[in-house]
Amino acid sequence: MSDLSDLTSAPAVTVTVVLCRSDLGRLGATLSSLDRAVQRLEQRTPLYLIDHSLDEHYSDEVRALLSDPGYSSLLDIQHLVRTRNPGFGSGHNSILSLPMGDCHLILNPDVELQDDFLIRVRQTMAEQSDVAVLAPRGTDELGKEEYLAKRYPSVLVLLMRAFAPGWLQKPVQKQMSRYELQDLPISGPLQDVPLLSGCCMVVQPRAFRAVGGFDERFFLYFEDYDLCMRLLSEGRVVRDPSHLIVHHGGQAARKGWRHILWFLRGGLRFFNSWGWRWV
Repeated sequence: MSDLSDLTSAPAVTVTVVLCRSDLGRLGATLSSLDRAVQRLEQRTPLYLIDHSLDEHYSDEVRALLSDPGYSSLLDIQHLVRTRNPGFGSGHNSILSLPMGDCHLILNPDVELQDDFLIRVRQTMAEQSDVAVLAPRGTDELGKEEYLAKRYPSVLVLLMRAFAPGWLQKPVQKQMSRYELQDLPISGPLQDVPLLSGCCMVVQPRAFRAVGGFDERFFLYFEDYDLCMRLLSEGRVVRDPSHLIVHHGGQAARKGWRHILWFLRGGLRFFNSWGWRWV
């Protein structure tokens, strides 16, 4: 493990993952898939694990996980333990002061990549110089579409989608489908979209720096939408249906009252910044 200041030359790809007592089994699967992708890329790839757990025992468990000798030497894992938790965006903004390569991957610790993900996405970003941020298609572990690209949300749709049971969602199913861009084809060329999920997004370093990275006033939730809105001034926001990830995420309401509070606060800040849409 090394310090942030140890990186002196720009790699091809850099990666950040923010941890907050994240499930270790899923983190292990994420790291394994990333390692396979790095081996296909055949380039040294720094991975910054920004540990916001504030839990010494958990951090020790992460270190034990990282001691696995099976990881490729090309995956340069740097486990950075913070003494406070300033939020998701702040963790990923750690890369702003470092040399960044052709592209930078913002990744959740519950995402599994295809083996050729890095080599293909790096090529796409090199060929499409007008792209500021790109995200793949996503499914859950059962293969169900996750709809990581979105239209601009309404308050009604967000609340129903996050908190309402299935039977109560039926009257607004059409609005929810429109918000989730369910009409997008699952194959073909790059698709220009308004918003992307931050669980797996590839940013163009120049554009990411130009907008100052994530707005750190968002602790968790909606910082990814806000970033996309600001990145539109620097280039295209696109979904690439040729890339597919598996995302093991869940809704805010399933994670307890703190996540519900962060969700509501983030939504309030997002709508105050970009305009309210009620239905």
